Amino acid sequence: MKLLIRGCAPRRGEYVVESGAFDAGLSICESKRGLRTMAKGKMGRSKLRRLLTRLSAAGLIFAVASGAGTAPAETPSKPLSANDVSILFPPPKSPADLGGLIAVSDLAGPTGSAQRLLSDADFARFIANAENPEREGVPDSGVGRIHLPEAVKKIDAWFVAGIRIDPGAPGLSPDVIAQFGRQPQIRLIIQPVTNGPQGFKVHDTAGHLIFSYNLVPDPPLDGCAPFPRFKPDDEAFKAIVRDVASLRDQLAAGKFGNVKVSTAGDMNVHPGLVGASAKPFRDAAKALLEKHLSPQRLNTMAVMGISPPEPWVFVSMLRVPKAGLIPVPGPTLDGVHAAQMFSIVGETHVVPRPVTNNQNPVTCRHAALQNPPLPSEDRKGVSTADFIDANVPNSRVLEIVNVIADPKKSHFFNTDCVSCHTETAQPLKRKMHGFVVPGVNRAVLPKEDWNVRNFGWFPSFLHGGPAAATITRRAAAETADVVSFINSQLLNK
Repeated sequence: MKLLIRGCAPRRGEYVVESGAFDAGLSICESKRGLRTMAKGKMGRSKLRRLLTRLSAAGLIFAVASGAGTAPAETPSKPLSANDVSILFPPPKSPADLGGLIAVSDLAGPTGSAQRLLSDADFARFIANAENPEREGVPDSGVGRIHLPEAVKKIDAWFVAGIRIDPGAPGLSPDVIAQFGRQPQIRLIIQPVTNGPQGFKVHDTAGHLIFSYNLVPDPPLDGCAPFPRFKPDDEAFKAIVRDVASLRDQLAAGKFGNVKVSTAGDMNVHPGLVGASAKPFRDAAKALLEKHLSPQRLNTMAVMGISPPEPWVFVSMLRVPKAGLIPVPGPTLDGVHAAQMFSIVGETHVVPRPVTNNQNPVTCRHAALQNPPLPSEDRKGVSTADFIDANVPNSRVLEIVNVIADPKKSHFFNTDCVSCHTETAQPLKRKMHGFVVPGVNRAVLPKEDWNVRNFGWFPSFLHGGPAAATITRRAAAETADVVSFINSQLLNK
């Protein structure tokens, strides 16, 4: 039998003795030494009984090794890896592959609830905002409209392409947190897949469902209303981290499909979603989502869609009081327009041309819903439009994408959507010397300059064939920051 007084570090297999008002004439260290000595058989049973009686009288005993309801101290979890927090599903190639995916219509939450995670009302607003993102009376910006096929307007067509665990949007650097606070999130990347008269198809459309974990926020800094400084609910998020680590450990132990799978190494399609472990691991991932997500946490969405076969149009959405889920004016645009477009045709490929702010000191001032918006002349930054719509040397292209891919410098509020979705494909297509993408398996790097997927599936309308799993440099850099923060600040804490 082993006992321990709280305040003395436990050894493996020991149990805690709660320290309270101590008036039995024993110091904590005397108690610890005496109990450990007696547990080794070096003191008589009568002395042990007398000491236990005195401890009990002092209200100190909490648990003993043979007592009911006790448990040994948990073994610390090993550090997480990139594939543990950025989970990419394999793109489906046939209807048979859909059983290995998570259908958005099948996600319920919280556990045991009959309520679907994405309600009919929210899905309807998601579709409506995608197709009509601008407010009535807003001047035409030249951006094309997203046109969704009727089959894609049904929630049954949408599947989870990726899951991203993030302890702090919009970024984890001290400068970003000082301005915006820190908002833990689980982001679901969802894409439509249909099987109709025209055959099986993964559509070149994607959405983000963003579930947040906040406490009552701090007031916004001067000029930054209506956006408060986020205050993280780290206790709720630590529970997610523990379950993510448990999922990783079970996979490594062969609990899914009786095959041991490691998640270490470069980012790729998640190793557990391939082979014999795929279906049971998918089921476990779905259970994790349903345990921790709820409709009440879903307050932000985004969509990228096309007017087939192009252009690609980006729209972000936010739930606000009274109005509900609305399109948000682009933080790097003019404070009025919500949609941004990337197009192959025409002389100008990026519309509207963004005015970014990723080369100034980090600030919570921007152009989204702030009155007045941050003036264009006060912004200083770069975007991929600087070289997509201009002829600049490769050395300058490299400087630009290095800024955009760095989460410490660039984030949603100071860098445009097109930039974050083209910073890898464009320089790779140009075969630029010195451009590298660390931490990503070559098999999932974008192969076409028109692949605007950041983390998901890209179906090429130029070359056809199966959809390609895609991970970009920006996604890898964000994931590296996430892994570092979780392992140092949240895991085993």
